[in-house]
Amino acid sequence: MRLFAAIRPPGFVLEHLDGALAALRSGAGDRLRWVPPEQLHLTVAFYGEVPDGAAWDVQEMLASAVAGWGSMELSLRGAGSFSSRNLWVGVAGDVARLRLLMTDCAQAPLAESEPERAPRPHLTVARSGRRARELDLRPLARALAVYAGPQWSADQVELVRSRLGEGPGGTVAHEVIGAVRL
Repeated sequence: MRLFAAIRPPGFVLEHLDGALAALRSGAGDRLRWVPPEQLHLTVAFYGEVPDGAAWDVQEMLASAVAGWGSMELSLRGAGSFSSRNLWVGVAGDVARLRLLMTDCAQAPLAESEPERAPRPHLTVARSGRRARELDLRPLARALAVYAGPQWSADQVELVRSRLGEGPGGTVAHEVIGAVRL
């Protein structure tokens, strides 16, 4: 099974973000694949394919990595694009602590790879697909760059199973299989 660790913003944060994204979904944005609100998350670490029986071991390792961190005050703020393929919203608040947490979790024994540079906390909101390969995401990122969402207290990290092609329309499906408190 394919696993990753994530922090999921609460409903009121996602509703606020959805209001900001509504205007971007029309026009050029209607060609993008928008991430459904229930799948929006901040990836903390990616563990890749692990044997089905190893999920409990991954959760124990994750619990050990995040033990004693305590909650973090976060908000969604700003935006950008990666390689003109992904539109993302940035993170504000306890970002320095979040980066350290991401680094710790990525160095855990089952992590897919240790980051080569400092992690960039973000929440991917849309992806270009076949219909939008030539679409320049920079104007959408500039329009979203002024976004500032409400603050929330992140107090847990979820262990999520990712099933490629099993979501609506052949998208990815995410299933929370465990959670550990910070």
